[in-house]
Amino acid sequence: MVCYLRRAKKDKIILEHLSIHDHKNIEESQLDFSNNVHYYVGINSMGKTDLLDAIYYLSFCKSCTGGQPDSLNIRHGKDFFMLKGQYELNGQPEEIHCALKRRTKKQFRRDGKEYQRLSEHIGLLPLVMLTPADSVLLHSLSYSTY
Repeated sequence: MVCYLRRAKKDKIILEHLSIHDHKNIEESQLDFSNNVHYYVGINSMGKTDLLDAIYYLSFCKSCTGGQPDSLNIRHGKDFFMLKGQYELNGQPEEIHCALKRRTKKQFRRDGKEYQRLSEHIGLLPLVMLTPADSVLLHSLSYSTY
């Protein structure tokens, strides 16, 4: 699975730090990122996809697995999850915070201010997610005639 943050050529988005607490299989994680490419390798159920899903969640206010209740993103046996991303957006710091407690509404904040509607957030951090299933589509396109 591959995850890209993208905007128009003139815009620049860098995910600098990611905090994860009780999201899916990840109990607690603090990750710092650079401008370079990052590779995550490990055996099954180690949290590689969960890490990418956390980044996706901060962009789209939902899981990349789709169609599931948000409460399934809470680690088994826990009451809530929290995600926090620290970004650089066109040279300016941005902090996106998401929290969901069981049986409550999820909260999304940008630089400490809660969104009235989640739709206000969509588009701020555009993201392209490629999964192994997408390779079939990409492969078939390479043989298409136009």
